[in-house]
Amino acid sequence: MLKIIAATAKELLLLMRDRTGLLVLFLMPAILVVVITLVQENVMELTGQKKTQVLLLDLDQGELGRSLQKQIETTNLEFVVWDEVQKDGGAIQTAVANGDYQVGIVIPQGASLRFQEETARLFQPGNGKRDSREIPDALSATSLQFFVDPGVMAGLRSSVTAQLQMALTTIALEAKLAMFGRVLQEITGPGVSQQDPLFNSSKLPSLFRQPLLALTENQDKSRETETSLYNPVQQNVPAWALFGMFFTAIPIAGSILQERGSGIWVRLSALPVSPLVLFAGKIAAYIGVCLCQFLLIALIGAFLFPYIGLPAFTISMNLTATLITALFSSLAACGFGIFLGMACNSYEQASTLGATSVVAAAAIGGVMVPVYAMPPVMQRLSIISPLNWGLTAFHDLLLRGYSLSAILDDLGRLFLFFIVTALLSWKLAGVRQ
Repeated sequence: MLKIIAATAKELLLLMRDRTGLLVLFLMPAILVVVITLVQENVMELTGQKKTQVLLLDLDQGELGRSLQKQIETTNLEFVVWDEVQKDGGAIQTAVANGDYQVGIVIPQGASLRFQEETARLFQPGNGKRDSREIPDALSATSLQFFVDPGVMAGLRSSVTAQLQMALTTIALEAKLAMFGRVLQEITGPGVSQQDPLFNSSKLPSLFRQPLLALTENQDKSRETETSLYNPVQQNVPAWALFGMFFTAIPIAGSILQERGSGIWVRLSALPVSPLVLFAGKIAAYIGVCLCQFLLIALIGAFLFPYIGLPAFTISMNLTATLITALFSSLAACGFGIFLGMACNSYEQASTLGATSVVAAAAIGGVMVPVYAMPPVMQRLSIISPLNWGLTAFHDLLLRGYSLSAILDDLGRLFLFFIVTALLSWKLAGVRQ
């Protein structure tokens, strides 16, 4: 035990001297988690997963504008009232075209009155008889001006257009139903009870709005925690923390190669100390580095993200299981670094192979792009990535609300990866002596 402590102290002393390397290990994942999360949060807005602001200029100031705003409250759109002094539709079109806003809509003056007149025309009698009504041959729809920034994604354009069109369709349907109720009262005469909703013009639209079919999302009651809707913070904080952990493989390999190149490794091997003891010292030192990396990224997500407009990172009730997952991920990263140091012959080989393999493992493991968004071939390949095992375990804990027992298979893979790489390194160490 004393030998392991001495070896750990040696590694920590070397780490403290390599301030540039430590800065890279901590600064790189911190910058990546902030930048990538901000980008993904913006992508969620552009794809309609978050509310999209729509610039509104209501020149009419009538019932149509109020009804439209009421309908929009139930969608993923949010109106921003155009507060320019000059009530000019051309100015709002210019603002949208310049990219200041993505979407704009103008309700022209007199739109509410024209809409009411056209709705009434729809139910005008065809030949003067109360019981003989015909649909007019031609009706002119009340048109609202709609502007979209040419630079927005096609998905956002389609989503906003569909939601606005649905809102207008709902307003038109309610107006037709209200008019239909009044016409129906005229046809049936005074003998029908005015309290009957089937013949009451004021109650008819609300009657048709009553839902008869609905979808109810059920959550798994066996989970320990209540899960929330997906947000990129819960995805990216553990993902880029894992990425930084596995990048410690490069300085681990570099320290081993430096010792081998300077002859220190030969002198240490001549002592009555097993290579496993030397490996244990490096593992203990760099596990501390990996856990500090995870803590730094978690603190950035919890305290910095809310100040830059992102949701805060939360661990909820699975703190112990999360720390255990971080520990096993650190073991896997350290095992990989020791294997690189014993398998490669130069620092250039280790840095190139280490960086390439970690980036590739992150790419197919779901760190950069979620696994479900990959092609089927890539989804099948993701199972071979240690970063995928750690990330899946984190997601099961933080997003799905699973307990520690549910991630034992992923933790087992990480630990097995560490054992295999440590044993291979031990065999290579015997060959190198």
